[in-house]
Amino acid sequence: MLAAFKEDRVREGVSIYMVMESPMFFQYSRTELKSLLKEILREISTEERREVENNSTLINIQEAAALLNLAVTTLYEKTSEKTIPHYKHGKKIMFKKSELLAWVEARRIKTIHEIRKEALNLIKPKH
Repeated sequence: MLAAFKEDRVREGVSIYMVMESPMFFQYSRTELKSLLKEILREISTEERREVENNSTLINIQEAAALLNLAVTTLYEKTSEKTIPHYKHGKKIMFKKSELLAWVEARRIKTIHEIRKEALNLIKPKH
């Protein structure tokens, strides 16, 4: 993991010092550094695109049950009660991973500290 980063310009080249567990020193020309950064940005872009695709891909009820750590029968109940976001094509039930994760996050229980803080804000006199 990169803990610190320092760049020194040396003539036409660029020197990069990275402080990690053990110190490292790299020296690149501007062209090499530009090429390296483009490659890194391309990889990051690809990973982000893959993550977006994974979250918007439809999954079946067994995959949804595994993701949510629920029984398949529980998911069938929730879909028939219309309490969980889902899609239906004929008898086949599908889910979007991103929607399931949002559904879980919307049901977050506040901590006692958060509840007390809200209560104090409600009873605090406003000036």
